[in-house]
Amino acid sequence: MITRRGMLKGSMGAAVGTVYGGTLISFLTGCGSDDASDEKVEVLPGGLMVVNPVICVSCRRCEIACGWNHEGDCSPTLARVKVEHNMNYGPHGVQFNYTEQRGECGDRTVVPATCRHCEVCTEVCPQQAISTHPETGAKVIDEKRCVGCGYCADKCPQQVIKVVRSKMKAVKCDLCQGEPACAQVCPTGAIKFYTWEQAEAALEQYEKYTGLIG
Repeated sequence: MITRRGMLKGSMGAAVGTVYGGTLISFLTGCGSDDASDEKVEVLPGGLMVVNPVICVSCRRCEIACGWNHEGDCSPTLARVKVEHNMNYGPHGVQFNYTEQRGECGDRTVVPATCRHCEVCTEVCPQQAISTHPETGAKVIDEKRCVGCGYCADKCPQQVIKVVRSKMKAVKCDLCQGEPACAQVCPTGAIKFYTWEQAEAALEQYEKYTGLIG
């Protein structure tokens, strides 16, 4: 069983099923262990970002908190986390079998779209304005270098990067320096962020529990 922070960090970028197994992932994150689901656990140097669409109620508080935290404006259009564009028909948009898909018009589960901090935006930026934060692992934009060309937004697999026209700069999730505002305000826990200290504490409790009942 994986219990050491160094070993967990050594699995960064791996699929959730290869990092945690069975009941342990459910205990720590509230998510299932089915790799085919839309439930995601992002393993980053700063901790674990968990997104569970099953318990999202589409209140959009995460968008409001994100917009206010970064832009001083509670408009969800400025948020780095996106709920609205997945609300009706899910991440795949309108499909001929939309009633069987995610979204309010499908199975009524809403998928919060969050940055997975992959390498795509860093690779396509012609200004080399996007880099990896050494402590959190977040891909962050240097506004001094950014020219607002929109290449990163166009190529983003999650489509969570946007160009703010008022300042002609791209904006994206930066994990709020390791304390994501979206996770702090989510009333259902559909978005959670565990620091490594919190993850280790939960793992220790899990081991004690399984030791008592084993």
